[in-house]
Amino acid sequence: MRNRIVGGLSILMLGFVALLGGLPRIAAQDKQPPKETKPAAPQFLYGHDLKVRPGGESDWVKANKIGVEVFKDEPTKSIIAISEVGAISVVPAGPVGSDKTCKWLTAHDLATRKAGELEFTQKTKRFGVEMFRDLGSNRLLYVSENGNIAFAPITAELVTDRGPKWHHALEPRVRAPDQSNFDNARKFGLEIFKDENTGGLIYITEVGSISTAKAPPTAPDPKKIAPPKTAYGLVLRVRGAAEENFTEKTKKIGVEVFEDPNANTLFYITETGHVAAVPNPGGFIPEARGVTWKSAMALKARKGGVKEFENARKFGIEVFQDNRTGNLIFITETGAIAVLPNPNPSK
Repeated sequence: MRNRIVGGLSILMLGFVALLGGLPRIAAQDKQPPKETKPAAPQFLYGHDLKVRPGGESDWVKANKIGVEVFKDEPTKSIIAISEVGAISVVPAGPVGSDKTCKWLTAHDLATRKAGELEFTQKTKRFGVEMFRDLGSNRLLYVSENGNIAFAPITAELVTDRGPKWHHALEPRVRAPDQSNFDNARKFGLEIFKDENTGGLIYITEVGSISTAKAPPTAPDPKKIAPPKTAYGLVLRVRGAAEENFTEKTKKIGVEVFEDPNANTLFYITETGHVAAVPNPGGFIPEARGVTWKSAMALKARKGGVKEFENARKFGIEVFQDNRTGNLIFITETGAIAVLPNPNPSK
């Protein structure tokens, strides 16, 4: 078994940007969705037991076994992966292969600084992240040691013997639902690496949430990292798995949306530190604001090593259309988030 490939420790304090300011926020679901709106339940496709080694571990003795389930959702035309901790990743629906196993490819240690941690040191948290090839969806699947997951496309140039290369870092602030400005909003450390095996980017927050994105043609100058541009904020109400209707007691989750000019992406980050990166459409739909509730689901995810669904935890998930972009936002009751880009961003 090859050793892990470490990323981040050789970089000093570069491009670590804190975001200040304030924007009005849009609350979602002020009105109850129509009762007759009851989409079909997602179709279970297959599940995986995936071993993931903690950061710094090169062998599998201390590996965590992470359960991941894969569903097809017809109303949103998507394939949804959900892990045993409620982390999700979403891609457009497509053909599902007859071989539904997951093939291990390579692994990384990603050094991820907390907000305010200016330099990479030996004390910096290193998240173990394994990369698999999910043969059912024909996608790459990254899985972190704490159960966070992210799909990525399979590139023609895919290799498995290269390491991650630090790209840039940001320190966005995320407001809680009751916060109107950023003065006391929590800051999250956010590192962005280029996976030299795929040519794509990996976004990872200080809580271990991961997302993938296309890399720009050239990396930014480490001494000239551009700050993220605040786009807008949202407050999304997300029901628990057993919660039938939206009520005053329904959980509210704060979400911030930023443009990252260093990678030409738009990233969504929740108050729990979960992140989802998508292509930047280059502009927003004129006069559009807020979100439109589209559907909801409750998905079960078994723990690693468990065969039956009987005692599997069920997670409530809401799906919204981001009216400014047309993107679909999938958000779970845990605050995990995934975004399906609008296939027609000009609309």
